[in-house]
Amino acid sequence: MSLLEIVFWLLVGVVAYTYVGYPLLLGLLAWLRPRPVKRGPGGPRSCSIILCVRNEEVHIDRRLTELTALLEATGVVGEIIVVSDGSTDATATLARDHTKGPVRVLELPDNVGKAAALSAGCAMATDEVLVFADARQRWAPDALAMLLENFADPEVGAATGGLVIESAAGTLAGVGLYWRFEKWLRHQESRVWSMVGATGAISAVRRELFRPIPAGTVLDDVYWPLQVALLGKRVVLDPRARAYDRLPDRVRDEFRRKVRTLSGNFQLLGRLPQVLLPWRCPIWFSVLSHKVLRLVVPWALVAIFVLSAALPAALYQGLFWAQFAGYAVGVAGALSPALARFKPVSAAASFVVLNAAAWLGFWVWITGGTARSWSKVDYQRLPNVPAREQARAAAS
Repeated sequence: MSLLEIVFWLLVGVVAYTYVGYPLLLGLLAWLRPRPVKRGPGGPRSCSIILCVRNEEVHIDRRLTELTALLEATGVVGEIIVVSDGSTDATATLARDHTKGPVRVLELPDNVGKAAALSAGCAMATDEVLVFADARQRWAPDALAMLLENFADPEVGAATGGLVIESAAGTLAGVGLYWRFEKWLRHQESRVWSMVGATGAISAVRRELFRPIPAGTVLDDVYWPLQVALLGKRVVLDPRARAYDRLPDRVRDEFRRKVRTLSGNFQLLGRLPQVLLPWRCPIWFSVLSHKVLRLVVPWALVAIFVLSAALPAALYQGLFWAQFAGYAVGVAGALSPALARFKPVSAAASFVVLNAAAWLGFWVWITGGTARSWSKVDYQRLPNVPAREQARAAAS
């Protein structure tokens, strides 16, 4: 076997391990040595809900009404801290006028970004647990109560809920499939010991474990959970605590979102390199397998494609044309909503879109454009909370 062939199969192994080997290994460990969370009623006696917003006058009153009802349903003492991040509309005024619950408003005169706004809001809080929410999503009526139950376990430093994405059509259906795979992977990590990150739309952390997030950090919901793990505490997923969201209406908006997220992963590794050190980070192996190798895969795919074209043996030529056909189907599906209605085409399109975003994310990061890689997407409609969730909460 030539050197090029050895490199080829090593790269194939990297891709296979990232998407197949690591999930299988993780699933096996979760089955053999699960670490159940000791959930129960003996959780925190108080919590502060931190809601960072910018120009959300359309949603703010509805969201505060929902969060107030959720807080009342838990029976714990609490407050809602609204951080208006340089809003230029009536967001802060509407939040101050909201009289249905214990709402405090921190109005930042300039747009400092979510990381700095979140840190400022947490600095105001005095309750035992900090709960993080966003303006757009909706939570199941019992989501907050379920989330707080995890803190009855003293090993748990942070908890996140399950984000349910409404089904979509075309290429976005493949993206939704990828998110379900990602949630499964996070759940297995949680069962083994600790997740790598959290879901920013529904998560919570013990106040004494929260560390301020450097301004400009894109993945705030990965930065602070990794800090919790570095302190030796678990970050767990509770799928019972559900939030509901939907994908953008256009593929290009989802692509831009993924570019920002994946460039944020490069930024994160530069800001927290200690998470890759076995003697510093209890979950270094998951960080390497779940985060780092995902960033390597696009480069490995390009190299595999080129090497299969260069190697003369019939096996490699066949693999080259198989890749060519797969990528052609993926690109066609990404460009044609009609073709993307077929599930295999949708899956191929989402694979191409996600890996192209990861490849582009590197260049966005290396050129210093991570913080500028996203502008707000306007969603035409909000996600719905299914009737079965409302009935379940009412019955309990």
